[in-house]
Amino acid sequence: MKRKLLSILLCTAMTTAMLAGCGSKPAEPAKEETATPADSSEEAAEPAEESTGGKTVVRMSYWNSEDTMSAMLDYLAEAVPDVEIEYLFIDNSNYDTIVDTQLSAEEGPDIICESPGSALKHARLGYLASLDELAEKYSDAGTSVYAYDGSVYALPGISWFEGIFYNKQLFEDNNIELPKTFDEYIAVCKQFQKLGITPLAAGLKSWEPMLKNSMAFVAAEYLSTDAGKNFGSDYREGKVTMDGTWNPYLEKWTEMITEGIYTTDMTGIDHDQALEQFAMGDAAMFCSGPWDLDAIMAKNPDLQIDMMPFYGQSESAGWLIGGPGCGFAVNEKSANKEAAMKVVAAISTVEGQAAMWENNQGGSSYLEGASFDLPAAYNSVSDALAAGNVYCPWNEWGAAAPAHEEYGTQMQSYLLGAQDLSTTLQNVDASVAELLSK
Repeated sequence: MKRKLLSILLCTAMTTAMLAGCGSKPAEPAKEETATPADSSEEAAEPAEESTGGKTVVRMSYWNSEDTMSAMLDYLAEAVPDVEIEYLFIDNSNYDTIVDTQLSAEEGPDIICESPGSALKHARLGYLASLDELAEKYSDAGTSVYAYDGSVYALPGISWFEGIFYNKQLFEDNNIELPKTFDEYIAVCKQFQKLGITPLAAGLKSWEPMLKNSMAFVAAEYLSTDAGKNFGSDYREGKVTMDGTWNPYLEKWTEMITEGIYTTDMTGIDHDQALEQFAMGDAAMFCSGPWDLDAIMAKNPDLQIDMMPFYGQSESAGWLIGGPGCGFAVNEKSANKEAAMKVVAAISTVEGQAAMWENNQGGSSYLEGASFDLPAAYNSVSDALAAGNVYCPWNEWGAAAPAHEEYGTQMQSYLLGAQDLSTTLQNVDASVAELLSK
C-alpha cells in the first residue's frame, strides 16, 4: 500500500494566491505532526494513476497524521485489494485552502476528509458526490451535519469528544470530590490553588481551549434548552447575534478568568507543554480528548486518569464538546470515482468502523450495528455519553462555521484584557456576517 505525506511547506507555494478562499477549520481536533515532504508541490492534484501492480490509486486527504488511521488503512488493503490508498496528510492550518484550490480546478484527492462546514461549502459548489445510499446505514445524528439540499455528501467517522481529564490520585489524596455543577468546579479549582497545585493545565497559546471550555458552558446553560435550541440554525441564517444573546452565560463563565484558573501567562504555553504539565502530575486537570490519551500515558504510565464532563449551573449528567468526526466525501470529478466509492463502502461496514476506532478509542460509531466498549479512562463521562450530551455548537453554523476559530481568538483577547465581552462577541458576529455574505 502506497502512503504519502504531503508537506504543507511545499503546498503553500501553490495556494498562496487562493488564501482569500480559505474555508472552515476542521471541527475535529488535529494532532500536531511533522509531514514528510513529497516529491512535488502539486502531488495532491496529479491526475489519476495506476500502480505497477495494476491497482487503482485512490488518494485520501486528511488533516490528521497517518498513525491515527493506520489500522483502517491496513483493513482497506485487505478489504479492497484492487485499490491502492495514497494517504495525503495536509496540516490543518492550510488544509481548507489547499483542498479548495484543487477542487476548484476539478482536481484534488479522490476521497476528502471534510468538516461539516467544508462539506456544506463543497456540496453547494458541486464538488462532492452524493452518498445517499451508503448514508442510510448511519444514524441521522451522524449524517445530518453533512447533508445539503436533501442529500448526504460525507459519511461520519468515529465521533470525537472533549472533556476534562483529571488526576484521580490528586483528587483522592486531598479528599476533593468531583464537581457536579459549574460552581462546584470553580470551588474545586480554588481548593487546588490553596494547596499550591495548578488546578487546570491549559495551552492558551492556541485559540481552542477557551473556545471549547466556554462553549461547553453555553451549551449546558442555553443551547441545550428550549430557549436556545434553535440558536445555531438561526445564527447561520443571520437571524440572531451572539452579542445580546450569549452575554449573560459568558459573564458567569468569566469566573474561569477572575478566579485565576485561566491566566494571561497561559497564552505563552502551547498544547504540548500543558499536556506534559498534567501528565507529570503538576496540574490536577487538563481539557482534551481521546486523541491525547496515549501521549499522556506514554509520559507517565503510572498516572491514574479519568475524565469528567463540563457542567452548567444546574446539576446534570454534564456535557462534552464533540460530534461526528471527519466526514469521508468523494470528489465528484475524480477519475477514480468508482474505486473511491468502493473504499467508502468498505469503511461503511462494522469491520471498517472497528478498524477506524482502533486508533481513535473513546469515540463511538454512527453506523448501525457498530458499537465499542468505552475505555476505563472515560468512566466519569459515561452518564454524559449515555444521555447524548455531546455537542459541537459551530457544526450548526453552516457557511459561518469557520468563525469558531475567530471566536477562540477573540476570547484570547478578552482574557488578555484587550476588549470587553460585548466587543468580543461583536467581533465574532462581524466575522459570521462576512462569511454569510459570500
